[in-house]
Amino acid sequence: MIAAAIPVLAFTDVLASVIAGSLLWGGALGIQESTLRATVADLVPPDRRGTAYGIYAAIVGVATAVGGIMAGALYGVSITALIIVTLVIQAAAVVTFALLFVRPNGRKVSP
Repeated sequence: MIAAAIPVLAFTDVLASVIAGSLLWGGALGIQESTLRATVADLVPPDRRGTAYGIYAAIVGVATAVGGIMAGALYGVSITALIIVTLVIQAAAVVTFALLFVRPNGRKVSP
């Protein structure tokens, strides 16, 4: 949810909004990095964690590169398009998360 606000704030002409967007980006990255690395540690036996962290880093690296290319291309076309695409991707992620980790009776399933 935090990530969806970042482009709305960061891609403006108002310095305070750009700073707020940058701070949110840093906060979101901090939450993501610590949470996902801890999840890898919880899910993978100690003797396989090195490989798991390597696979995790490779997937994150490729996804970051693809996202950066897409963001750069959209930025060149329209900042509004970049914001809209980012919001749509974030909404799709929230829906996917809800479908995967919430049971029909409303109870959460641990990932």
